[in-house]
Amino acid sequence: MAGIGGGIFYVPVFAYVLNFPLHVAMATSQLNLAILGLTGTVSHIVSGAFVHGVHRTVALAIGVVLGAQLGAHLSRVVKSRTIIRILALSLGLVGISLLFMVFKSLAAT
Repeated sequence: MAGIGGGIFYVPVFAYVLNFPLHVAMATSQLNLAILGLTGTVSHIVSGAFVHGVHRTVALAIGVVLGAQLGAHLSRVVKSRTIIRILALSLGLVGISLLFMVFKSLAAT
């Protein structure tokens, strides 16, 4: 639900540290993640390390493009304050998940 690219980190940094308007910060984060994802995928395909997952990646890419369009539409409807709260909640859930992973790792040793 929180994504895989770090937008929950990028958007607050763009908005609060760099003083981007929130909707610009969200668009910038999406562009950043799209470029990084494409670069990583292409480099793995070219190196030959990524042969069997190409079809899955194409399907995921289609979903990402559609989801980005939906997110862009919703961002026009949802207030900035609500978006920040959702990002804060997502970041908190990621933090809790990391804590559980640490405690699980410590219990295993």
